[in-house]
Amino acid sequence: MTNEKNTPLKQQLQQGQVVMGAQLRFGSPAIGELFGFAGYDFLIIDCEHAAQSPWGVQAQLQAIGCTPATAIVRVGQPDPDLIRLYLDIGAQGIVAPMISTPEQTEQGARACRYHPAGSRSAGTGRAARFGFDPDYFYQSNERVMFIPIIETVEAVENIDKIFAVEGVDSYNMGPVDLSINLGVPMQLTHPKVIEATETVLQAAKRAGIPAGCGACGFGGKNITQEDIQQYIREGYQMLWLSGDEWILSDACRDIAEKFNKLTS
Repeated sequence: MTNEKNTPLKQQLQQGQVVMGAQLRFGSPAIGELFGFAGYDFLIIDCEHAAQSPWGVQAQLQAIGCTPATAIVRVGQPDPDLIRLYLDIGAQGIVAPMISTPEQTEQGARACRYHPAGSRSAGTGRAARFGFDPDYFYQSNERVMFIPIIETVEAVENIDKIFAVEGVDSYNMGPVDLSINLGVPMQLTHPKVIEATETVLQAAKRAGIPAGCGACGFGGKNITQEDIQQYIREGYQMLWLSGDEWILSDACRDIAEKFNKLTS
């Protein structure tokens, strides 16, 4: 943790820097620590699509806390009780999926902040170094990040209103769910998906919100340097680049293919 007003990640985004992150699904503190030492700026512990427990999440937060990376938790929904729990045990930000309206956005953003900016209840816990960080309560509203995932047609239609909500620090696109909602399932390069993604990007630029995008490489498509350069040229700052599940899957597939070519 840090005694600075903002997390290093939030400072980097405010300074216009491009940052790199990954999603973690396997629940291993050692993997989180490895990714942090590898140079990732932020790590997202995925509690939406992976089997995670609060005890396991806390162990990962403790491991990532030994590295320079900022630790964020992805919840299954913007439930204030879940958000409060993960923040109290040390998460420095919250990612919330399926955000479609300004009302949902406000609920999530306010759940991350103490009064008067929000509705989070105060409790001394690991986030405040068990009471040894007297400034946590006063600085937490600026330290913590709230990041909605935009992945529905309704969200795209409401995007200017969503980005007008106080407390949105970045966003990420959910291209798979968005493609399903647009009636072109799994066609991530379909013109409808590309148009919706561009609509959101331009809205973020108007609102002054750092834009985020994700790429995993799952299924055999490894992320290339050209991919990253393209994201940066388009104006994205917060790049979600792969994760433990995807990297291991691609590495296993690569080794198996090499072996099969030599032995078949």
